[in-house]
Amino acid sequence: MACEHRGVSLLSVGEVAARLGVSPSTVRMWGERYGLVASTRSPGGHRRYTVEDVERLQRLHDAVITGTSPAAAAQAVTGHANGAPGRRGGPGGAVLAVPGAGRAARGLARAASRLDEMGVEDSILEALRARGTLAAWNEMIRPVLVAAGEHWQRADSGVEIEHLLTQAVSTAFVHYVSQLSEPTQDNLILLAGGPQEEHILALYAARAALAERSVPARLIGPRTPVTALVSAARRKRAAGVLVWSSLPDPDAAQALSVLYGAHRRLTVLVGGPGWAGLETGRAAKSVSLADAVERLEQAWHGRAPTTSPR
Repeated sequence: MACEHRGVSLLSVGEVAARLGVSPSTVRMWGERYGLVASTRSPGGHRRYTVEDVERLQRLHDAVITGTSPAAAAQAVTGHANGAPGRRGGPGGAVLAVPGAGRAARGLARAASRLDEMGVEDSILEALRARGTLAAWNEMIRPVLVAAGEHWQRADSGVEIEHLLTQAVSTAFVHYVSQLSEPTQDNLILLAGGPQEEHILALYAARAALAERSVPARLIGPRTPVTALVSAARRKRAAGVLVWSSLPDPDAAQALSVLYGAHRRLTVLVGGPGWAGLETGRAAKSVSLADAVERLEQAWHGRAPTTSPR
């Protein structure tokens, strides 16, 4: 509960987090990184936030969820470059072009271009909490990932941006999922990259979207042999499996039928552009990430997946 000291209402970090709609760790991180710390203490010596402290944090929060980088938002709030006095920002340089994207995607592109790993994570976490996984993925995260990849291919430079983005996006998704409840582990969903697939950020997004729907899922990882998926699906009595591939892999497509040997009620889906033009047998092709999540949720609930695209 809020307390009063000398007639001023004081809030704990948990109470501030609840008002802002973020986690207490996020409030602490803003304090450590940008100097937005509690300015007073309770009679017992615990740090407490005043009304003015909360107003500053609210302005930072509002700016971040509309696309401003956390560092820039903190500078605007505090008047200090890069947030807290004396903090050094990331490298400068050209900003990734994200044509037609919204403000949030442009803010994420700026943070990635500066190699501001924490800024990237902050922006993604705020978007996930404010919009949900599928909207954040389609409107913000995926456009910037595509822009980073295209920049690397076109200019033969910027691989460091793509690598940082990959790391920061996956970390943000892990943190986000860890804060969501998972009521059961029965008949869970398995998510895996195909035997030759290295890039599985879409599966991090799929796991987060399923967690938002209280559907338990396990991310096995990249380059997963089909035989290993069979073993895992049998051991966990999985309700469904999603195999992701961004590049064509005819051998994996031919091996998909082996998955049905795990157990007779297993739903097998494939996702990603790598499956286009390949025969996948009984394994259904999802037309989008949202479609895959919908089908997997239905499989977990024991219903036959729909075939209409989302």
